[in-house]
Parts: sequence; C-alpha cells; structure tokens
Amino acid sequence: MADFSVMTAPQPTTTLGDRPAGVHRLHQPRRAVLACVEVLIAAGLIVLAVWLWRTGVLRDELPVGDGESRVLLRYVGDRLALSVGAGCLAGILALDSIRQFTLAIRTRPRPEPLHGPVPPPA
Repeated sequence: MADFSVMTAPQPTTTLGDRPAGVHRLHQPRRAVLACVEVLIAAGLIVLAVWLWRTGVLRDELPVGDGESRVLLRYVGDRLALSVGAGCLAGILALDSIRQFTLAIRTRPRPEPLHGPVPPPA
C-alpha cells in the first residue's frame, strides 16, 4: 500500500499552452458595476452615520432662575456607537470599491508567448 502525504501526492500537470483554471478570474469588467454599488452603499452609510450622530446628542435647557437657562447635553451611547460603526463600514466599502474598480479597468488580455510560460532552454 502506497503511503501518500500532501508533499508526495501526485500533482496535476498541464502542457505549456494550457492555462490553469482561474487565471483571469480577478480581472473582470463586471467588477466596475460592483464598485459603483459599493460607492452608493458607502454614501448611504455616511448619511446614516451623520443622522445617527445628530440624534445621538440631545440638548436640554433647564431654567435656573431670573429667566436664565442652563444647557445640558445628553449623549445616547448606542446611537453614537452605531454612527461610528457606520462610518467605519463606509470607509471599508470605499477602499474596496477602489480595489474593485482598479481590477475592472485592468482587463487587457496579454498575448501569450509562443514558447509558453517558461522560456525555452538555450
């Protein structure tokens, strides 16, 4: 009985002209559509973060006498935390949309050399 480990298992071989599956999976034009969707979601998250921050700080005025009032600020922690989280997620989506758009515009097929991926021996 043959004892094969990961290191000694036979590896699939390809000929020089064959491309392994998934070589061009990164560079796809439909990534531009995904980048636009991510930008729209990030913009919506920024609007949500601003709204949550504004509603997370409550302003109360208490009369102290002689027609004067004292301003009190109350902070609603869960809304402020959600605001920070929405802003962080918007930043991550913005960075990922830049990556997706960069991969989308770099879709130039390169001609494969006649001798394959490795130069012929001299």
